[in-house]
Amino acid sequence: MFRYYLQLALARCRRGPAMVALVVLTMAIGIAACMTALTIFSALEGEPLPGISRHLYVVTMDAREQSQKDKPAYDTPDAALKWRDATALMDARPGVPQVALAQTQQRVGNPDGPQSDVANGLLAHGPVLRELGVPLRFGRPWTDSEQAARAPVVVIDSNLAQKLFGTEDAVGRSVEIEHHRFRVVGVTAPWKPRTQFIDAGPYQILAVDTQLFVPVGAALDAGVGPLNGGECGEETGVSNFGAVDVQRCRWLELWAALKTPAEVASYQSFLSAYADAQHRAGRFVYPPHAKLYGTREWMALNHVVPRDIALNMILAGAFLVLCMINVAGLLTARFLRRQADVAIRRALGASWRQVFAQHLVESGLLGLLGGLLALPLTLLGTWIVRKQPVGYAAAAQFGVGAFLALLELSLLVGMLGGVLPAWRVCRLPPAIQIKQA
Repeated sequence: MFRYYLQLALARCRRGPAMVALVVLTMAIGIAACMTALTIFSALEGEPLPGISRHLYVVTMDAREQSQKDKPAYDTPDAALKWRDATALMDARPGVPQVALAQTQQRVGNPDGPQSDVANGLLAHGPVLRELGVPLRFGRPWTDSEQAARAPVVVIDSNLAQKLFGTEDAVGRSVEIEHHRFRVVGVTAPWKPRTQFIDAGPYQILAVDTQLFVPVGAALDAGVGPLNGGECGEETGVSNFGAVDVQRCRWLELWAALKTPAEVASYQSFLSAYADAQHRAGRFVYPPHAKLYGTREWMALNHVVPRDIALNMILAGAFLVLCMINVAGLLTARFLRRQADVAIRRALGASWRQVFAQHLVESGLLGLLGGLLALPLTLLGTWIVRKQPVGYAAAAQFGVGAFLALLELSLLVGMLGGVLPAWRVCRLPPAIQIKQA
């Protein structure tokens, strides 16, 4: 029966090409606008590390000391910690998975050749690969003993290894950073979060490929510093991250992996006790207000994803609803023009359910045609977004998954737009339909 209804729908579409073109174009414009906004929204919303970041919590506290007494507090909670505080918290809770992180950007070279490249990376203290779910391809992470001994070891990604050495398996080779050699102990697969959550802020929305992981201790010994200079006291002057001045600055973020509400509550109590003790001892000038924030909450506090993303999605959805209302009106006019055909079918014994299904199949077919026309319009819309000077422009990438979603949306729009017209035409009594015909 469905095949017969589909044949009828195709035949009737050929009879009224002008009306069909108007219906299809109206749906295509609404679907394309909605899919363009949905593509960006789905790329930015959600977990930056699916399955992992929902268990990650960042440590925040007002850790300003006497040298920073006159500096105003930030509008958002402060996650920057000194090296001594980050390590003290980690050492006090060895059973809790924790990692102290800071972004870095360094030129990495092959000491035995001319190959070099600028790489984005992380300075880390703790099991960074395990905590962030970074997949290893070759080798291993650095060990606790290597970290404690501040051994010059490093983990790079396969793309960087290929550029420097012509092979992805670079385990055992050496790279040069800031004129110091680091031995490669592991090679990861290409990896980056969906959105930026480390050093979160409203200006950097999309994360970059992380190609370099360096232990903090070894990095400091080699003069390798973070991308963000940190928050330092007035007496510090220019921060020298290869010297003791780094001890006077707050530049590390501490992230803990806590899987249950009980673990979160326990760590929160421990964190508050530590911060309050530092305040009572006179180190922290102001009440620290120590608090944990989950990844999504932390991103929202720092406005990583602009508010206009959700607003654009709402406006696109409203525009699609308006297009559906217009489509419903056009389909009503189209279906009511066939009252004679419907009357004959009803007089010959067709039930209202069969008539309803026949018209619903036709509206669904028109929806699919609208989806096919919406595809080039959506590609045009995402291309226009990528040309805009906004931080999320690169997120406007239309892939296979988005195409399948477009077809599903177009079918749904077509059928929803045809429900009321189909219902109206099939509920008229056959006698009235014959008389009106």
